[in-house]
Amino acid sequence: MSNASRNAIRAALHQLIGDKYEIQQWIGGGGMAEVFLARHRTHGALFAVKVLNDQLAEEPQIVARFMDEARTSATLGGHPNIAPVFDVGEAGSLHYLIMPYIEGEDVKSYLERHGRLSQEEAVTIVRQVADALVWASERRIVHRDLKPANIRIDRSGRAIVLDFGIAKAGDAPSARTRANETLGTPYYMSPEQIRAEPCDHRSDLYSLGVIFFELLSGMKPFTGDSYRAIEIGHVQKLPPALSTVIPDVDTELERIVNRLLEKDREQRYQSARELLEDLRNSFRMSQEVRLEPLSDRPDLQAEALEETVDVVSRQVTPPDPAPKPKSKAIPLAVGTVGLAVVAIVGYITIRPGPASEEKKQARQTAAVGQALAGVLNVPSGPMFLVPAGKFIFGDNGAESPNKQQDLDLPAFYLDATEVSNEQYARFVQATSHNPPDSDTYKSSPSLPVTSVSLEDAKAYCAWAGKRLPSEQEWEKAARGPDGRVYPWGSQPMPNPGQLVPVDDYPDRQSPYKALGMSGNAFEWTTTRFPVTDREIEDMQKALGANNAVSRDWYSIKGGSFLIKDERFFRLYMRRGWPANQPNRAIGFRCVKDAN
Repeated sequence: MSNASRNAIRAALHQLIGDKYEIQQWIGGGGMAEVFLARHRTHGALFAVKVLNDQLAEEPQIVARFMDEARTSATLGGHPNIAPVFDVGEAGSLHYLIMPYIEGEDVKSYLERHGRLSQEEAVTIVRQVADALVWASERRIVHRDLKPANIRIDRSGRAIVLDFGIAKAGDAPSARTRANETLGTPYYMSPEQIRAEPCDHRSDLYSLGVIFFELLSGMKPFTGDSYRAIEIGHVQKLPPALSTVIPDVDTELERIVNRLLEKDREQRYQSARELLEDLRNSFRMSQEVRLEPLSDRPDLQAEALEETVDVVSRQVTPPDPAPKPKSKAIPLAVGTVGLAVVAIVGYITIRPGPASEEKKQARQTAAVGQALAGVLNVPSGPMFLVPAGKFIFGDNGAESPNKQQDLDLPAFYLDATEVSNEQYARFVQATSHNPPDSDTYKSSPSLPVTSVSLEDAKAYCAWAGKRLPSEQEWEKAARGPDGRVYPWGSQPMPNPGQLVPVDDYPDRQSPYKALGMSGNAFEWTTTRFPVTDREIEDMQKALGANNAVSRDWYSIKGGSFLIKDERFFRLYMRRGWPANQPNRAIGFRCVKDAN
């Protein structure tokens, strides 16, 4: 497309949405769409505006497919590993989508820079993509074009899946994805996709298997001098044995990749959740890693944001030869962890707490503390960096006791998960501290430790060389710089109704990669809670005459899976609880100063 045409589109966008967005520059295009960088005039966040090419806008079928992308992506909003569509519009022949601009690098270029990745790095990416596929499959959405160029690593190291643009709901061809349209990219297509059969979520798992193979080995399992040769490989040939390419590959990872690449979908994993469970049980990360993308440059996002495939007019030309694997993997600096989740039962005094507003820029926050390690590995487990800078605390809604305000905190490190029964047992053994009176303390080592008082929690943190967080620190770590309602976004997730392992639900991680900050158990903070005489009387009645209720109350945060009311999981809410009263729904996690 010529500069004149791009300038015309930019001018048209300015007329349509210029009151809300400043259209800054063209950042990429090709295939079906042109992409422009835009800044929100109110809160300054960056967005990518994808505009359907004008020569294609006259084709009703293509316009319908473009609008399908908007509807599909909108239904997937709220997951931290999926890029959502925020808005969609049209005027005459102009059709556009608005989505967040993801500063970082796509996995394709990341892989080209690093050669084959370490096993921990590869698992980090695969686990996060699988989390996204769990979310999509629960909504009966199949991506159909999963590939490294459609997975982006943002500045925090999170892998985000882009372009559900040729995805479709259900498992049967629709009018716009007929069986004779082999949507997808040949290197990563499943056998059933190549045979033009209906696809389901297991087709995406096959594509993820190809990506996994490439991340580990630096090469694709099937190559050839034409698209047809590659397709024959997927349908008829066995992939090379990973152990012949990488002699030191973990045998469990080789088994997992082979199962993902089964020709018969009935022999593959039957769900992304099953894959995650197998990874969790079979491969323990030898080191925590953080994916480090290139610095944010708009041109790096161009390829990933453009429409993936023009199925109607795709030219069948020989693909570029696969890059040769490099001999040395470059280790990364930080990483992923599973999720923590915990629960509370019994009487709890409910007081709302801090909440959300429009998105604030994360650049300053990310820049502060740049020299600090992203992960601190200590004997009690990994801790993630929460950088210094401003964040949104409180909420202006009627239920919040803290009015919304911008606060500024120094950098600190936060436990990746809530403290587990197993971790707490090591403390009890080392110090002879009284163990908690909990049904699960000895029987379920992976569950969060609960039934601990405020002083118990402080004693553990001190033993581990840490401390309890304040309410403000806890909320920043859970909400990030953009004031989200839940760690993963704005929409709630199902409540399992019981305590779960602290590293469970990896799809619910916070912006700083901590798990279980909305649900599992409430968590103690060191911020005093203003209690009334009436609340103390009510608590005394609830606990009984044998339990002396202290007037010294503290804020607890995060909700519990044992509580049914959805409000308790909103990060700006808070509850009050007497410091001397353990409860089986209250646990904790620790923080550590960044100095």
